[in-house]
Amino acid sequence: MVTMTGILTPSFHVYYLKQLNQLPCSIKIDVWRRLTSRKHPLSMEQASSIHPEVEDLLNKAVGNYIKQKERQKMKPITSDCETLLRQKNEELCISKQVLEKKIEELLELQEQYKSREVAMTRSLEESGEKVVQLSDSVAFFKSIIPDTKKAITSAEKSIDVLENKCRHLEDIISAKDRKIVSLVDQILSNMKYSDITIEPKIYSSTYERNLWAKRHSESEHDLETRKKYTFRP
Repeated sequence: MVTMTGILTPSFHVYYLKQLNQLPCSIKIDVWRRLTSRKHPLSMEQASSIHPEVEDLLNKAVGNYIKQKERQKMKPITSDCETLLRQKNEELCISKQVLEKKIEELLELQEQYKSREVAMTRSLEESGEKVVQLSDSVAFFKSIIPDTKKAITSAEKSIDVLENKCRHLEDIISAKDRKIVSLVDQILSNMKYSDITIEPKIYSSTYERNLWAKRHSESEHDLETRKKYTFRP
């Protein structure tokens, strides 16, 4: 399994330095993620070596990025701002996913420690008939219980810190949503079209009101919905 650290820290071979120098960090990370976490991923060793799939994906990324830059030169400033905000929002969503994975790992570690403590306690209770033979083992188990509890306490504190960071990131994402809404409102005040992915100020019908209420509810548990639509606070 590819770790989240591997996704955030690409380790491409120096042979591809020419392509890498043409790409921003976010695209490098995305290419690395696609290579190492797709349905049939490359191993870390393969992705870090000279490999035809790595070269093909990097060349495509460079071509697409050059085309994107050329298109952006032709777009109005407001469109550039909206694109930048969307990219920042996506990067924050990726960071949030990383933290959520880390929390899951810490929770699993906490469960392992708890299971270990329960197993040790049960072993002590069932060893009444073998006190002499198991006295050394009992002493050993008792000696590591305090360290285990300290590790659990440390893990719980780490989980609290990461949960606070997640809430902070959610606040940042909400702030980005508000900026996007504000920017789009300014754009729409001078243009005659609307973006169906952005919640309107005034609903045109009861159906539209109910539709956005449903999207609000789904976004609380579905990250893809949160990324696809921009909600008003």
